Amino acid sequence: MARIRSQCAGVPSTCPGGKRCPHAIYSKVPSPFQRLNVDPKLACEFLGVFARFEFALKAGGFADGDANGVGPKWHEFAQAIDAHFNPAKSPALNQAVDYLLNQPPKKQVLINNLIAWRDAPPDANLCRTERVLLMLRRVRNNLFHGGKFLAPESTASDRDKLLVQHSLTILTACISLHGQVAAAYEN
Repeated sequence: MARIRSQCAGVPSTCPGGKRCPHAIYSKVPSPFQRLNVDPKLACEFLGVFARFEFALKAGGFADGDANGVGPKWHEFAQAIDAHFNPAKSPALNQAVDYLLNQPPKKQVLINNLIAWRDAPPDANLCRTERVLLMLRRVRNNLFHGGKFLAPESTASDRDKLLVQHSLTILTACISLHGQVAAAYEN
């Protein structure tokens, strides 16, 4: 069950809201982390860093949009850092890049009204950094949009964990590769 973070602990007689205690309703909802195929701390760390990174991309000059919305320009960022993105500088980064490119995350698809997994390697015509960041975003999409609540995409029990860990390694390495993005991330 989800934890309650109020003094009333879901007991209407002790809640400032009285009989309409919203915490009592919340307490009946199972925790979403019970069925997640990734450690909740790792998932939250990755999603937090990813969200902050997307903010930094937009604030650091890699934004596209208008008065109706804005989004990050991932491809332009990848091209801008490609000459400086050197996985060989770090064994952990090298392993992470190799894993995402050689064992890319699968894509969630709908086949006959059933959610399934499909192999979808990155386009070989993209530069390496674009391919890596594309796969990193797929990991995020699979996690954030519920794919990691399904049966794992692989029989390897630690695959989901490795995908998220390696994506976090890559994401944190990319922060310092562009001055404006790094400044926006840190401030």
